Amino acid sequence: MTGWKENMGMSQDTGLVKIYVPMSHKETWQQEADEKKNYKSTSKYLHELIQEARAIRDEGFLAPQGSDQEVQRLKKKIEELEDRLAQAKQQNRDSVTIDDSAFLKQFLTEEYQTFDGVLQKVVESDTVDELLREPIEDELYFLADREEVEFEHGHGWRLAGGEE
Repeated sequence: MTGWKENMGMSQDTGLVKIYVPMSHKETWQQEADEKKNYKSTSKYLHELIQEARAIRDEGFLAPQGSDQEVQRLKKKIEELEDRLAQAKQQNRDSVTIDDSAFLKQFLTEEYQTFDGVLQKVVESDTVDELLREPIEDELYFLADREEVEFEHGHGWRLAGGEE
């Protein structure tokens, strides 16, 4: 039975593994091996996929079947950590105030200005931009991760589920 190894140019320590799958899976794997990875054979492609899956499983990224409770526990832990992060960010923002007199004086001149004029300068300042941009951006991405809002390049942000 070792003649096939020589005929195929395989080393003597090569073993044969047979698997039976639907033809559609076989065709998909062959196509992926040819197009995406440029492998010489489907066997080499499948071997690499198996090795990747083993590594992922060994690192704990793949949960064993029936671990819904563990998934739920981890989701709850993620939500708790996100809440703590949001609170910490809020505390950091609270330490910088825009009603500080030294901050406000930088927008005033010798000339009288309307309140709206001063407000416009404050809103356009880098300080306010820094105070607002990051938390707003973080929250938008957080909401997008939860699929509550959507973003599309060239269009912007919207509530999820809007008409296309």
